[in-house]
Amino acid sequence: MRYEFKFVSTLIHELKLEATMKKITLLIFGFIAFSINAQTIYYEDFRYENEERGFTVQKVALDGQAADRVGKRVGDVPDASDSDPVFDESTRPSNRIPQGATREQRAIAFYNSSGADDAITNHEIEAWAFMTNQDLSSANQPKMSFWTEQRDLVGGGATLSILVSENYTHGNLPSTASWTDETANITGNIAKSDINPLIYVFGSIDLSAYASNSVTVAFKVVTDNSAYEKDVKQHGTFYISDVKFDVAPEEIADGSFSALNTSSSGQTDIFDIPSAAISESNFSNTSKWADVLTTESSVPRLANGVLIPIGEGYKFKVADKYNPIAVSEVRYIQVNGASNKGAPDNSKWIVQGSNDDTNWDDLSDVIQMYSSTNDIETSASLTTTKRYRYYQFVLANAWTPNSNFTAIKQLDFTVDASVLSVKHETVMEDFTVYPNPTKSVINLTNFNKQVKNVKLIDVTGKIIYKSTNTQPIHVRDFSKGLYILKIESQTGEVSSKKVIIN
Repeated sequence: MRYEFKFVSTLIHELKLEATMKKITLLIFGFIAFSINAQTIYYEDFRYENEERGFTVQKVALDGQAADRVGKRVGDVPDASDSDPVFDESTRPSNRIPQGATREQRAIAFYNSSGADDAITNHEIEAWAFMTNQDLSSANQPKMSFWTEQRDLVGGGATLSILVSENYTHGNLPSTASWTDETANITGNIAKSDINPLIYVFGSIDLSAYASNSVTVAFKVVTDNSAYEKDVKQHGTFYISDVKFDVAPEEIADGSFSALNTSSSGQTDIFDIPSAAISESNFSNTSKWADVLTTESSVPRLANGVLIPIGEGYKFKVADKYNPIAVSEVRYIQVNGASNKGAPDNSKWIVQGSNDDTNWDDLSDVIQMYSSTNDIETSASLTTTKRYRYYQFVLANAWTPNSNFTAIKQLDFTVDASVLSVKHETVMEDFTVYPNPTKSVINLTNFNKQVKNVKLIDVTGKIIYKSTNTQPIHVRDFSKGLYILKIESQTGEVSSKKVIIN
């Protein structure tokens, strides 16, 4: 079986713009904590100095300082007791990203003078810590964040800066590449002489200007050889820790998705691999979950002869790199869900949404399957005013299949931004639409504004009806489904309402 998901996206920048609804199709069986926060795409523990573990070091000049003290890994990392703002442990990923393994976090230390002897020299040092190269060619609003600390840096002569290169190769000297100094563009702070000693400070840089390129971000330490004077002119140590690369979630682009989970605009991995809503033990053919994102026709189905509990079915998650979506309608093809294929009676289903994969909102009426619905596409309207990260199409009653092929054969989701809260210039709320749903006519009443136009717009964005008054709209010959009724007054006030024709 092939599972197909079709998404209709309405983009409304202002209510004075025409409503547009564009269809996005994904040929897959399954689709996938609501968060508008950034997604971390790279995070390393700095346990070892190599490109795979997050960084490499180049020691351009040491002026007598011991080489093993420049770029040394140490265990002093930020925590709540030595940070400003206070370090939140939950912001430190538990695993390396994208590698996944768990290790003990380290910081990179650049030592200059040490000890309390007045004869100690301030060394003239130039040293670089190069972060692992990042491919930002498909990144949306990329940023890098970091924590830095200084110890015993007094009187100037020692600086820590951040630079970005688009042509650096690890292992080479920094002089072999071109660099842009981004220190002045830091949001937050970076460690400096005489400021916040022994305190980790937080900073970040916006890498959006490099979003179409592959880049290397580097921390550069430069110190002079001015005369050391305890507590007056001493260069001390810089620490660098918890460097993260983040991107902002993307809006799913308009267009048709291929069966390989790639959008027409080139966005890839739109959906994670789908899963059972409760347990794989309630399904057969479970080795095929990954195949739902391909053109394979064999996919998981409800287990034969097993009592399938309420809430079991198909769960789909929008990948973290994309924003959640608001769904206003689903269309489905269900096979072998009628009473002659299971007990008791016909199976009953419901569509639900969640942003934490724990608390689920009912988004549809109970959908009862009949033998006549097999291989026939049927629609169900959803009620929501918000986006969800997770959707599931699940049983509303416990049911026991007596067929090896009970499954949802096709699901089409309509994404409709008009159901969300949007910025209105002036919105008219004082009119009524009835009946809704309707089979024959749409009546508009209680409208006390002078009308400029009335439009009925289908899910493709096509205006199928237009008038300059609020007379009844006869819809008997229109196709069944979801429509947007939009009314604009002579003074520019606008209101839109969903209408269902059945």
